[in-house]
Amino acid sequence: MQFAAAAVSAYGSIYSARAQQSMYNAQAAQEKIAGRSRAIGYKQQAADALANMNQTLAAVVARAAVGGDPTSGSPLAVQKYALREGVTEYHTAKDNAVLAVENANYQANLYRQAGRTAMVSGYINAAGSLAMGAAQQNQVGWPKWTSSQQVAPAMGGTMQVS
Repeated sequence: MQFAAAAVSAYGSIYSARAQQSMYNAQAAQEKIAGRSRAIGYKQQAADALANMNQTLAAVVARAAVGGDPTSGSPLAVQKYALREGVTEYHTAKDNAVLAVENANYQANLYRQAGRTAMVSGYINAAGSLAMGAAQQNQVGWPKWTSSQQVAPAMGGTMQVS
């Protein structure tokens, strides 16, 4: 009886570990999706940076063409500044997109590893439960079967144990 209870406990440990592993795998998949979503946002920021840079350059060129404010500095210097800032912002956003995906992949791998660890722990706990159940069963003694005892098979009826 002790060993049967230990077997049920072992099964529960493995079943629980599988459920934990499934949960961690789901979290890993969710993290990868979230990372791709963040990357899309950063890519949009990069596109917006280029659009803003183009608008700024167009405004500078238009103002210079109509003889803009001479005290505002050289139109060429303003164009260079706008170009430098726009390119920097663009590359920063592109780098952030790559980092978002890489970070999501890293986190997903951590979740998958946690799932594998949960599974290993489940098997170790199951083995421990079986060993403990066997030790307890040894203390109280194992059932003795004689050739005259009959056992009921799973499908019904009886059979002679010899």
